Amino acid sequence: MFFIGFAILLVKYLAILAQRQLLLKSPILPPNPKVLSASHADSDLEVVQQHEKQHGVTLLTERLKTHLHSIRRSNSANNLDTEIRSRAEDTAAKADADYGLIRLILWSIPMIGFLGTVIGITAALDNLDLNAIDESSKKLSEGLALAFDTTGLAIALAVFLFFIQFVVHREETNLLAETDRLTEVELCGRFEQNDPQKDNDSTVTIRRMLEVVIDYLEQATTKQTSAWEQCIAVANKKYAQLTEQSAETLKISLASALSESMEHHAKSLVKAESELLSKANKTTIQFNEAFSKSAASILALREETARQTETVRAILGTNSQLLQMEERLRENLSTLANVGNFEETVNSLAAAIHLLNSNRRGELRAV
Repeated sequence: MFFIGFAILLVKYLAILAQRQLLLKSPILPPNPKVLSASHADSDLEVVQQHEKQHGVTLLTERLKTHLHSIRRSNSANNLDTEIRSRAEDTAAKADADYGLIRLILWSIPMIGFLGTVIGITAALDNLDLNAIDESSKKLSEGLALAFDTTGLAIALAVFLFFIQFVVHREETNLLAETDRLTEVELCGRFEQNDPQKDNDSTVTIRRMLEVVIDYLEQATTKQTSAWEQCIAVANKKYAQLTEQSAETLKISLASALSESMEHHAKSLVKAESELLSKANKTTIQFNEAFSKSAASILALREETARQTETVRAILGTNSQLLQMEERLRENLSTLANVGNFEETVNSLAAAIHLLNSNRRGELRAV
C-alpha cells in the first residue's frame, strides 16, 4: 500500500513539474492593444490549439479553450469573470478529490499495521506453553517484537507518506493558483462586455439565478469541506482511543499470562523439590540399614577371626606340649631300658602315644 501511494504521488509530482515548465511558455494569446469583440474568440481558439500541437496539452490551454468555447457559443463575454472563478473552483475541487485514493491509503496503512499487531499477539499467545516457560518466553518475545514492529513500521510509513502528500498537494495548489492567474491575465479585459442595462429581463433573471446557484454551490462546498474535516477529526480521535484501549488490554493480558505461568512454575518447583527430598530420605535410610548390617557382619567376622586365632594358638601350644612329652618319653625309655621290664613299658608307652595321636587328630579335625 505504501509503495502504491508513493508511486501515485511521484507520478503526480512529476506531472506538476512538467506543467510548471510548460507554464513558462506563456502568454499564449498575442497581446492586443484594443478590446476585441466576442467573434474574435475563434481566432484565439486556433492560436491555443496551435500552441498545444507544438508544446503539448497544459492546464492553461485547457482552461483557455473552455472559456473561448463558452464565449463563442454565447457570443458574449459578459459572464467571463464568473466563469473563470467558477472554473477555478471546480478545478481545485477536482484536484482535491483526486487525493481520495491517497487519503484511503494513508488511513489503511496504520489499520493494516494494527491488524499485524493483533495477529502477532495472537500467534505469540498461541505459542505460550506454561510447561516450557523458557522456550515459550522466547517465542512470546519474538511474536510481540514482530507485532510491535508491524505497528511501528506502518505508522512510520504513513507519516512519511503523509508528508509527501502534503508537499505534492501544496505544489499542485500553487500550480492551480498560477494557472488561474495566467488565465485571468490572458482573458480578463480582452473581450468587450455589453452594458448590463442593455440586457433584457430574461438575461438579468438568468444571471441572478446563476449567481444564486453559484453562491449555493460555494456554501455547499464549504459545508462539505467542514463536514469532511469533522469526520476526519472524529476518525483520528476514535483511532487514538482504540489504540490506547488495545495497548491497555494487551498489557493486562500479558501481565495475567506471565503471572499464571510464574505461579505454575513455582508450584512445579515446590513439587519437584518435595519429591527429591523424599527420594533422598529413602535412599539415606536404606544406606544406613545397609551400613548397620555391614558393621554387624564385620564385628561377627572379627569375633570369628579372634576365636579361630585362639584355637590355632591352642593347637600350637598342644604341639609344643606333645614335643615335650615325646622328649620325656625318650628319656623314660632310655631309663626303662636300663631298668628292665622293658616290654611292658614299651607297650604302655605305645598306648600312651596312640592316645595322644588320637587326641591330636580330633583337635585338628575340629579346627
